[in-house]
Amino acid sequence: MKSTTNPRYQQIATELRAQIARGKFAVGTLLPTEIEICAMYKVSRHTAREALRILTEEGLVERYQGHGTRVVASEPHAFQRSISSIADLMQYGANTHLTAMKTSRLVADAEIAALLQCDVGTRCVHVHCLRSERHAKVPFCVTDVYRIDAADALTKRMASLKDAVLAIVETLSVKHIGRVEQRISASRLDPASAKSLRTPAKEPCLLIVRRHFDYKGKLILAAVNQHRAVDYVYAMELKRSK
Repeated sequence: MKSTTNPRYQQIATELRAQIARGKFAVGTLLPTEIEICAMYKVSRHTAREALRILTEEGLVERYQGHGTRVVASEPHAFQRSISSIADLMQYGANTHLTAMKTSRLVADAEIAALLQCDVGTRCVHVHCLRSERHAKVPFCVTDVYRIDAADALTKRMASLKDAVLAIVETLSVKHIGRVEQRISASRLDPASAKSLRTPAKEPCLLIVRRHFDYKGKLILAAVNQHRAVDYVYAMELKRSK
């Protein structure tokens, strides 16, 4: 059995992140140097550097050559978007970058069958993706896209690693989508997703499941999105009815 223990640099980043959140290292102050971190945790310079890199990419600290690492925020930057319509949802996709990591054809188990509203054993295509803000080094979301294998051009393109993203983006344009069902729930990151998001396994996450339907009510595809809890804010404004 493979160990699911997180790499040492991730463990150190988690501890430093918690200390920043508690105020031990306040905004504007300096973190311990690489050498000091090496001594504190009995690790190599490379491990200390990787831990600081994670905090830098999260927007918690900024590193200055010869001047140390300064805390600039007490919480990681949260990903925020205003989404109130299908058009907003499509724009959200257009403003971020989706990368297909793996494609596969599979037979639906009970979980996927429920997602795609089909029978267990139905042939499907699966695209495993990472979504990031443009020019960002670390993804903020793990996305798994599923579609019933309809033996059509779209399914064929989705099964191709080279064409999958473009096929998904084109299919999810406003002109093709008549309705989107969205379900948001709390969950925990599985080890593979946690590794992709460079965070400890079993960390809390926001699970967003979307089903995209055409104008005739036929399901086109479904997407399962995992966001780190610290990276996603869901806000809603309610107004009194007149």
